[in-house]
This record gives sequence, structure tokens and C-alpha cells, in this order.
Amino acid sequence: MKKIWDSYKSSIVLLGSMLIGGIVGAFWGEGASILQPVADLFLNLLYCCVVPLIFCSLTAAIAKMTDLSKLRKILIYFLIGTFVTGIISCLFMVVPCLFIDTAAGVQLDLTEEVENLTGSLNILGMFTVNDFPSLFSRSNLMALIVFTIMFAIAIIMGGEKTKPLVGAMEAMTEAIVKLIGIVMKIAPLGLGCYFAILIGQYGSEVVGPLGKAIVLYLVVIAIYFVVSQTVFAYIGAGMDGVKRWWKTCVPPTLTALGTCSSAATLPINLRQAKEIGVPDEVADLVVPLGANLHKDGACVIQIIKIAFLCSVFGMQYGTFENILLSIFVAVISSIVMGGIPAGGYVAEIFITSAFGFPTVSIPIMVLIGTITDAPATVVNVTGDTGFAMVIARLVEGKDWMKKSDEKKAAMAK
Repeated sequence: MKKIWDSYKSSIVLLGSMLIGGIVGAFWGEGASILQPVADLFLNLLYCCVVPLIFCSLTAAIAKMTDLSKLRKILIYFLIGTFVTGIISCLFMVVPCLFIDTAAGVQLDLTEEVENLTGSLNILGMFTVNDFPSLFSRSNLMALIVFTIMFAIAIIMGGEKTKPLVGAMEAMTEAIVKLIGIVMKIAPLGLGCYFAILIGQYGSEVVGPLGKAIVLYLVVIAIYFVVSQTVFAYIGAGMDGVKRWWKTCVPPTLTALGTCSSAATLPINLRQAKEIGVPDEVADLVVPLGANLHKDGACVIQIIKIAFLCSVFGMQYGTFENILLSIFVAVISSIVMGGIPAGGYVAEIFITSAFGFPTVSIPIMVLIGTITDAPATVVNVTGDTGFAMVIARLVEGKDWMKKSDEKKAAMAK
């Protein structure tokens, strides 16, 4: 028992704090929002770690590459995998929606409008900013990643003159990792407060008009979470990979569930990838990119939104054209909504434009998205680590985890 406690102490404490927070939120209701300043203290500290971690760790990882063809392989595998897994995640929700009418008998008020309806469709704008300080904002992580890749390549081109920068970036990365460890000391308090607020604000919505759709979503997303992460880990490193992934998944899973933020969970997710043994050049590129672009959980949300609204407005969802269009819209919108600055209601705009829904349907989609955001973020975030394991196998070979363990053992001597 002591061995189990020593191995899983932090995970058990995190889980316990979130359970307590959920119970407090269920009884306190919306009054739990008074805990927001305490929750924000934890979240803000994590946000402060995100940008320097991405810049330093990714720069060091790429600058140490002697063959940039590996970088090209990683990026190609990432892009292909993002679309493939996005389509697969959509199918997980499409199938039950063909047999279950999530809006049967539902009466909704379609007179409410959404204020400040804004959404930028400037896809190219996600890759750059117009001022250097703007790079170092969590609102522009995609632009930061692009700049960091270019900066690292420039270091390689600089040869011996720029080589000291690599060591400096490695030292900075190590310091930031230690800082994240300090921040995680208050994680139980922060996540407990966040979960109390989440349950207090939206717990009652699950049993309202959207109840059937939300329950179906929760069942599907839970199944997809277990199946997809297990398959990712197995493809990446066999049963040893599966065991190691599930052993290390609790902190990022609970952080994502409590904060509903991929950016806030990114440092914890990167730490999990390193604990598993994913090579730095893969983890430091795939995990940050995944936080912006690889969003299987968001794909599932878009499908349930479309199927629900089709039923509300008397449209047949189960046609070949509508199914195909819903998958296309879900995958594309989930990718661009995370990467475009001020993306706002991009997904809702895509859906209303593609299916001809009236703009009064947007409040319904916003509400569905808000209620389902926490479990979707879990799938979005945790999928990046498993995805990195698959790419590690494709780039480094099937023995990549064994080689990583041997390297760690050698460095420990």
C-alpha cells in the first residue's frame, strides 16, 4: 500500500481535491464563483510558464538536430495524423447520432442573441504577428512556434558561433521545468476551486433541455478517450507504452478537466511526454503544435452541435452529404479555431454558413460548447502525448522508448 501511495501520491491528491471541489460546487451552485481569484492564481502561474517553455525547449530540441530532414518528417507526420485522427474522432460521434435523436421533444427559446459575435478567419494571420513583443503572448502560440522553429534553424546555420545559445536554452528549459514543479504544489487547491466553479455554474444544464445531447456526448467522449489514448500508446510503444502512458496521465488529465485550457495544461503535458521518454525533438514540437491544432475533442463537439441543430430545425442529419459536410466542417473548424488569434466563434460561423442555420442557433452552440469544454479539453490535451509517441516510433523506430531509458540511465550515472 505504501508503494502505491508513493507512486501515485500526487495523482490521488489531485483527484481528491477535484472530487471535493465538485461536491462543493454541486451544493454551493453559482455562489462558488467567489473562489475564482484562488483558481486564477494557479492558472496565471501556469500561463506564465507556457511561452518561455515553448521557446526555450523547442529551440534547444531543434538546434541539436544535425539532420533537418527529421524536422520535416515530424511536421509531415503531425499534419497527416491531425487530419486522420480528427476524422476518426468525428465518426465516433456520427454513428450514435444516426440512431439517437438528441433533440427529440426539446423546446428551446431561439430568440436570444449572442453579444460581441466576432470571429477572425485570417488563417494566414495565425503564423505571424506584426510586433516582436506580441510573440510572447499565449494568444499567439502558433506564431511563437513558427518563429521558434525558424530561430532554431538559424542557430544551426550559425555553426560554432551560435552553439553557446543551445546550452543556454537547455539551461533555461531545466529552470522552467523546476518552476513548473513549484507551481504544481498549489495545483490541488487551484484545480479544486476551478472544478467547484465549473460544477456550480453548469451542473444544472446537464439535466435541462440539452441533457440528452450532453449525456450522449459524455459517453462518447469517455469511450473515445480510453480507446484513442490506449491505441496511440500501443502503436507508439506496445504494451509497455500503454502502461507508462496511463501511469503518467493523471496530472495533465485533471489539469485539463479543471482549467478547460490547453495552454495551461501544456507544461504538464510536456512533462508527461518527457516522463514517458518521448525524445525532446519530438515532444517539444508535437505537444505545443498539438495544443493549437490537434483537437479531437473539439471535433466531437462540432458533430453533436450539428446533429442537435439538424433535429431542432427539422433537417435530416443522416444523409451522406450532411455527414460528409459535418465531418469536413468539424475537422477544419477545430484546427483553425485553436490557431487563429481572436478566433472567437469561428466554429459556429462555419457551421451556420455550411448548413444554413439561422444566427439565433449560435447561442445554443455556444452553450453546448461551454458545457462540454472540460472533457473536450481532456481529449485535446492528452491526445497530444499519445500522438507524440506514435510520431516518435515513426521517426526513431520501434525501440525509441528503450533507447530513451538507456540514455536516461547513462546520464544518471
